[in-house]
Amino acid sequence: MDVKTIILGFLSYGEMSGYDIKQAFTNSIGSFYDASFGAIYPALRKLEEEGFVTKQEIIQSGKPNKILYRITEAGKQSFRQEIQTPILPPVLRSDMLVKIFFGKSRTIDEQKDLLEGCLDTQRQLLQQSKASYKKLEMNFDEYQRFCWEYTIHQLESTISFMEQKMTSLLKQPAYSV
Repeated sequence: MDVKTIILGFLSYGEMSGYDIKQAFTNSIGSFYDASFGAIYPALRKLEEEGFVTKQEIIQSGKPNKILYRITEAGKQSFRQEIQTPILPPVLRSDMLVKIFFGKSRTIDEQKDLLEGCLDTQRQLLQQSKASYKKLEMNFDEYQRFCWEYTIHQLESTISFMEQKMTSLLKQPAYSV
């Protein structure tokens, strides 16, 4: 699913500024789909050009004016159509897995540091996800709760898998590139 469709989904809940949309990405689906301001604002411009959103400038004294975006009926229809399309297989881009893939080119100490660093990162992500979930869970519907619990389960499974495999990986001899 593309950024434009997700923005339409967020706007279906009500008016939002670009900053609010970024916060929605970060605080609701950021563990499995995130977007930068550099992706959000061009998408908003395109959505406005297509007639899927309108914007209203709110004059504020002492600070920059606020732009609020609202989904149109055409935007609601487009969103409903997009979420009915077939599910595509996930595209996994993992810096961690690429570094582990080439782990044999490191010394045994570097391999150990890499694996321990990866494990620490996964544990931190799990801790952050659990804390965010606890803070936000009262606002979730059952589908949003499912996504958060799926993410937490995936992190717990990754940690367990890494803990099981680390010892055997570190027993392998290193080679230099």
